[in-house]
Amino acid sequence: MTTKLPQGVGEYFALPQSDWINAKSLGVATEESFTRAEWPTDAKYVAFSSTGDFYMKFNGTAAAATDTTDGTASELNPTVRRLVLGDGTAVTKISVISPAACIVTMSFYQNP
Repeated sequence: MTTKLPQGVGEYFALPQSDWINAKSLGVATEESFTRAEWPTDAKYVAFSSTGDFYMKFNGTAAAATDTTDGTASELNPTVRRLVLGDGTAVTKISVISPAACIVTMSFYQNP
Protein backbone atom coordinates (compact mmCIF):
# COMPACT_ATOMS: atom_id res chain seq x y z
CA MET A 1 0.00 0.00 0.00
CA THR A 2 1.38 3.39 -0.97
CA THR A 3 0.97 6.54 1.13
CA LYS A 4 -1.99 8.65 -0.04
CA LEU A 5 -1.52 12.25 -1.11
CA PRO A 6 -3.46 14.84 0.93
CA GLN A 7 -6.92 15.52 -0.53
CA GLY A 8 -6.76 19.27 -0.18
CA VAL A 9 -3.89 21.31 -1.45
CA GLY A 10 -3.98 24.55 0.49
CA GLU A 11 -1.67 27.51 0.69
CA TYR A 12 0.85 25.38 2.61
CA PHE A 13 1.45 21.99 1.04
CA ALA A 14 3.76 19.28 2.32
CA LEU A 15 3.91 15.62 1.39
CA PRO A 16 3.62 13.05 4.17
CA GLN A 17 6.45 10.57 4.69
CA SER A 18 6.07 7.87 2.05
CA ASP A 19 5.95 4.24 3.10
CA TRP A 20 7.69 3.19 -0.15
CA ILE A 21 11.03 4.83 -0.98
CA ASN A 22 13.54 3.46 -3.48
CA ALA A 23 17.12 4.69 -3.88
CA LYS A 24 19.87 4.42 -6.47
CA SER A 25 23.51 5.14 -5.77
CA LEU A 26 24.75 6.60 -9.05
CA GLY A 27 28.32 6.45 -10.25
CA VAL A 28 29.75 9.20 -12.44
CA ALA A 29 27.81 9.29 -15.75
CA THR A 30 26.38 5.81 -15.15
CA GLU A 31 22.70 5.41 -16.06
CA GLU A 32 20.51 3.35 -13.74
CA SER A 33 16.86 2.37 -14.14
CA PHE A 34 13.84 1.30 -12.12
CA THR A 35 11.18 -0.80 -13.82
CA ARG A 36 7.46 -0.87 -13.02
CA ALA A 37 7.96 -4.05 -10.98
CA GLU A 38 10.10 -2.07 -8.50
CA TRP A 39 7.39 0.31 -7.24
CA PRO A 40 3.92 -0.31 -5.74
CA THR A 41 1.10 -1.19 -8.12
CA ASP A 42 -1.13 1.55 -6.63
CA ALA A 43 1.47 4.33 -7.01
CA LYS A 44 0.32 7.31 -9.08
CA TYR A 45 3.05 9.85 -8.20
CA VAL A 46 6.78 9.86 -7.50
CA ALA A 47 8.75 12.49 -5.57
CA PHE A 48 12.46 12.75 -6.33
CA SER A 49 15.31 13.90 -4.10
CA SER A 50 19.06 13.72 -4.54
CA THR A 51 22.41 14.54 -3.00
CA GLY A 52 23.44 16.15 -6.33
CA ASP A 53 22.22 17.16 -9.77
CA PHE A 54 20.73 14.35 -11.84
CA TYR A 55 18.75 13.84 -15.04
CA MET A 56 15.60 11.71 -15.31
CA LYS A 57 13.66 10.24 -18.22
CA PHE A 58 10.42 8.24 -18.14
CA ASN A 59 10.14 5.20 -20.45
CA GLY A 60 13.53 5.83 -22.01
CA THR A 61 17.20 6.17 -21.12
CA ALA A 62 18.30 9.31 -19.27
CA ALA A 63 21.25 11.24 -20.66
CA ALA A 64 23.17 14.26 -19.40
CA ALA A 65 22.17 17.49 -21.13
CA THR A 66 23.60 18.52 -24.47
CA ASP A 67 22.20 20.85 -27.10
CA THR A 68 18.82 19.17 -27.65
CA THR A 69 16.11 21.08 -29.49
CA ASP A 70 13.74 18.28 -30.55
CA GLY A 71 11.98 17.85 -27.17
CA THR A 72 13.75 14.60 -26.19
CA ALA A 73 16.16 15.86 -23.49
CA SER A 74 16.13 14.32 -20.02
CA GLU A 75 14.76 16.43 -17.18
CA LEU A 76 17.19 18.01 -14.69
CA ASN A 77 16.29 17.56 -10.99
CA PRO A 78 12.56 16.78 -11.28
CA THR A 79 10.44 17.16 -8.15
CA VAL A 80 7.02 15.44 -7.99
CA ARG A 81 5.73 13.77 -11.16
CA ARG A 82 2.66 11.74 -12.14
CA LEU A 83 3.46 8.23 -13.31
CA VAL A 84 1.63 8.92 -16.58
CA LEU A 85 3.00 10.66 -19.68
CA GLY A 86 1.20 13.60 -21.26
CA ASP A 87 -0.42 11.34 -23.87
CA GLY A 88 -1.83 9.02 -21.17
CA THR A 89 0.84 6.32 -21.55
CA ALA A 90 1.73 4.66 -18.25
CA VAL A 91 5.28 5.02 -16.98
CA THR A 92 6.97 1.61 -16.97
CA LYS A 93 10.58 2.71 -16.47
CA ILE A 94 12.34 5.52 -14.63
CA SER A 95 15.90 6.17 -15.80
CA VAL A 96 18.38 8.42 -13.95
CA ILE A 97 21.95 9.56 -14.58
CA SER A 98 24.27 12.09 -12.96
CA PRO A 99 27.50 13.82 -14.03
CA ALA A 100 28.84 13.19 -10.50
CA ALA A 101 28.40 10.39 -7.99
CA CYS A 102 25.21 10.91 -5.95
CA ILE A 103 22.22 9.16 -4.41
CA VAL A 104 18.74 9.62 -5.88
CA THR A 105 15.65 8.69 -3.87
CA MET A 106 12.13 8.18 -5.21
CA SER A 107 9.14 8.30 -2.85
CA PHE A 108 5.92 6.83 -4.24
CA TYR A 109 2.34 7.99 -3.51
CA GLN A 110 -1.19 7.00 -4.52
CA ASN A 111 -4.22 9.21 -5.18
CA PRO A 112 -5.97 10.75 -2.16
